[in-house]
Amino acid sequence: MPPAEKFARSHVSAVTFLALGAAALVALPPAAASASPRGLGLPSLTRADRYVLAPSGRNVRPVRAAEAYGVNGDHVAAASGTSEKGHDLDAGSSTAAKADGVMTRQTGGEAGAAFGYRLRVTPGRAVTLRVEEAGSATAHYEVLVNGTVVHERAPDPAQAGVWSGDKAGLVHYDVAVPAHLVGSSKDIRVTFRNTDKPGPGARVHAVWTLYKDGQAPAAPFGGTVRNPSGAFRNGTTTLGSNEYGRPYVVYDFGQEVGGQIQVTADVREGSPRIGLAFSESAQYLTTASDYSQDPVGLATETHYLETKNGRSALTDPVIRGGFRYLMVFLDGPGEVRLSDLRLKFTADPANPDLDGYKGAFLSSDDTLNRLWYAGAYTVQMSTIDPATGRPYPGQEGPVRNDAIVGEGDSVISDGAKRDRMIWGGDNAVADPVAYLSTGQAGPAAGAVGFMAKGQAADGQIPGLYLTDKFGYNMGWGEYAAWWVHNYWTHYLYTGDQAFFDKWYDAMKKNVAWLESNAGDDGLLTMKGAGGTWGYGNEAGGTYVSSLYVKVLGQAAQAAEAKGDTGLAGAYRERAARTAKAVNDRLWDPAAGAYKVSPSDGNHPQDGNAMAVVAGVATGDRAASVLKFFGDRLADPHGDLTVDRAGGAVPQYISPFVSAQSLLAHSSQGDTAGAMSLLRRTWYPMLGKAQPGTLWENVSRAGAPQLGSYTSLSHGWAAAPTSFLTNQVLGVAPASGGFRTFTVLPHPASGLRWAQGRVPTPHGDITAAWKRDGGTFTLRVDAPRGTTATAGVPARGASEVRAGGTVVWRHGAAVKPGVTVRDGLVQVPGLTGTSILTASR
Repeated sequence: MPPAEKFARSHVSAVTFLALGAAALVALPPAAASASPRGLGLPSLTRADRYVLAPSGRNVRPVRAAEAYGVNGDHVAAASGTSEKGHDLDAGSSTAAKADGVMTRQTGGEAGAAFGYRLRVTPGRAVTLRVEEAGSATAHYEVLVNGTVVHERAPDPAQAGVWSGDKAGLVHYDVAVPAHLVGSSKDIRVTFRNTDKPGPGARVHAVWTLYKDGQAPAAPFGGTVRNPSGAFRNGTTTLGSNEYGRPYVVYDFGQEVGGQIQVTADVREGSPRIGLAFSESAQYLTTASDYSQDPVGLATETHYLETKNGRSALTDPVIRGGFRYLMVFLDGPGEVRLSDLRLKFTADPANPDLDGYKGAFLSSDDTLNRLWYAGAYTVQMSTIDPATGRPYPGQEGPVRNDAIVGEGDSVISDGAKRDRMIWGGDNAVADPVAYLSTGQAGPAAGAVGFMAKGQAADGQIPGLYLTDKFGYNMGWGEYAAWWVHNYWTHYLYTGDQAFFDKWYDAMKKNVAWLESNAGDDGLLTMKGAGGTWGYGNEAGGTYVSSLYVKVLGQAAQAAEAKGDTGLAGAYRERAARTAKAVNDRLWDPAAGAYKVSPSDGNHPQDGNAMAVVAGVATGDRAASVLKFFGDRLADPHGDLTVDRAGGAVPQYISPFVSAQSLLAHSSQGDTAGAMSLLRRTWYPMLGKAQPGTLWENVSRAGAPQLGSYTSLSHGWAAAPTSFLTNQVLGVAPASGGFRTFTVLPHPASGLRWAQGRVPTPHGDITAAWKRDGGTFTLRVDAPRGTTATAGVPARGASEVRAGGTVVWRHGAAVKPGVTVRDGLVQVPGLTGTSILTASR
């Protein structure tokens, strides 16, 4: 669809959406807001449509066949008695054992230990070995062909930092074997031999001999692939195999997708199963897929389709929540012709217009544009039918996606492939992204309301619902605080008064429960209520105590909106008491930062960022915290979660925590620090072999922190979207439903202009700013019934005009109400179209 048509379509049904209440945010915008802000000479906002990753419909096809070999000369399944016997296993001291959820042949950690197989090849021709192994950061062994080393499997830092011992998940690698090593024989001996420091040694799941084309070796080995792209390009792909072959094609969808695979299979010989293996990243794609179930390595992650003679349309009964790469392979002897291969896309199920975003962002920096839309799509992928959650705990056997994790037709879960559950802390980042991009508020409302229904008798609102089998879980006390944030944020963005009133008493009881966990000094201890986002309950910790200060401020605003000024005052008094305790007991002047807790002298990212965001740290202390981030936590792939390993807080890179660091930098006018963090943490996730969405966590090596268990499309990582709209463009709600709002941009160095569209119940807000020499111009189009406070940078400006009228000159306000705050000359009471200009 042409961009202009798509833009028009995204607004045609806006009145209908408004009639649905909180299910959508946008009303029919006034003409002034229907296109990019005029007068600044900027491109049309419709150009931003090219960054939208969402499909235009529910049927999605691969973009290419990423890997296919014409001839699968031979295949051995390690630890399979039949397969290994047929390949003349030389076991040595090796053992067959399960690793990373699959059977493997293992050398163990003994230096020089080895095992090997005899595999069929074509005489005199170079061949490629494909090896599937249980990944490890420390494994060090050699691959030999006929006694000659052809590959050194060296320790791999990219597999370091995994959560449980050596459990990285399955990975694969290829080894080129030259023709002179093959020689004139019809087979080769492939050996895996430990080095002197082998770590866990070789742990091999499967080995192939592969040829791009050519003649297959003699029976009984071999399989073939013909026309690998035909299955999705109006043709056919033929997979043929005898008893020992395993021919395959790897299909690349170009980015993260999710749903049910559909294909037409014409079975010409035998009745082989069709295997469907999935991975978000090429690194972890194997015939056993990757981890997406708790406990890891238990369920069978690969789906299998049964076939019968003749032609039939097949639909995978199991949803695969998130993947980019699909491996289709033949599991058994026979011949099958595949056609009409596609995906039934199931993410964001209640959205009738997947790629018709109501919000938009466009700037002079392509990287920032990509990040805004990557975050938006990450949250779309995390938005699911609540009847398609992951069962917990997983059971041995085929994986499923049929657990009930909420109610209604759509909720925002934590991640696309797993856990597919509502987590309150994750929603704190994901919910605003949905409001600002798709404009769909129903999924966030469903998650917030569903958690409130599980409120305990003592007032705690749970942070997690562990599917219909186990129900609400009270083990995440921190997320009770995030529920307050989510509740208030939903009101700010939607103005949904019925929702606000319905859960107001629940909010008060929840805040009272939080207060019951505060000591006499005000520091928070969750007692028996579990821990935080990534570590245990630290008594009197900086992070949870500062988070408590933050949500007390939000609860006070909610009380004022309800007309309960007395309660608002009480909340603010409690916040001041706790803030004082954090400053008195947890500040470390030598480090220039706050400690984890009274009993842990390390200095965390989460506590320090939250102290700044919550206003616990102000002035010199706030500046010192930001300096600490740069001096002690900054790493090439983001900021570390803590300055030293070995304490309560694990050391790696958390996009969830870094979301608060972005806000900390921005709140202190440190746009350069925020942009540095943004580029180091999130931009590398958009690499060519990655799914184009934003990751759950990152190791110090720049790899997924939890190996293949890591969700590479995780809602709590989507902060760039809201940051770019709220902080860089500067548009944020100031009261329920954007009845009042602010446009206070934080222009990054090197960024020449930025513009965007923000859906609200009153219509679209459009805003744009541009630098041109010594002039900074901001244009705001406010919908009817709304009022804006807008600002332009004061630094270097000698004069500020609003609509041609001077309002500030040479450091002093010329008009009433105009102030300088947070480095901006701020002008209140703006309605309709307003243009502010700051000039030297």
